[in-house]
Amino acid sequence: MQSLKGKFLISSSTLKEDNFVQTVVFLIEHNEEGAFGLVVNRPLDSSLHDVLPKLSSKSKNVLIYEGGPVRPEVLFVLFHSDTKDVDGEEVIENVYLGTSLDLLEQLIESEKAFHVYHGYAGWAASQLEEEIVAKTWVVAEGNTNIIFHENPEVVWREALLYSGGIYSYFAKNVKDPFLN
Repeated sequence: MQSLKGKFLISSSTLKEDNFVQTVVFLIEHNEEGAFGLVVNRPLDSSLHDVLPKLSSKSKNVLIYEGGPVRPEVLFVLFHSDTKDVDGEEVIENVYLGTSLDLLEQLIESEKAFHVYHGYAGWAASQLEEEIVAKTWVVAEGNTNIIFHENPEVVWREALLYSGGIYSYFAKNVKDPFLN
């Protein structure tokens, strides 16, 4: 299978694991060794300031998202930047992944769109491919509007709409688009 780096995985109703019900995962890496991504629509009830109280008081306004069930002690940052000389790895055009504390401090003081995640979603070699064949996930193009959406509660449905075709129809007309 071709690399799905930079794509969305949109969970179908066949996925019953609590960690992934109605989630949208943004794939950061996908190769023959496995895959790594961040759940972009699961905000927590805590702020960045709760986790890192030494940061600027502005961090009280920064939600933390549950990036996935693996290594919840690790923080990741997805951020938007129009410039290439940033402290991060570009995943799709103008969307970068970073992990440094210096980066977080800069982003808090900037006007750039960013989200902070604890943990990540991970798959062993060929595990994700098997799940896609089993129709556990809908694969769609990554999109900054979905990644940095202001209302995470609607992101799953919005991602289906963005996917187009039959998924768009069901997202508009059916309570659970995967029950038909």
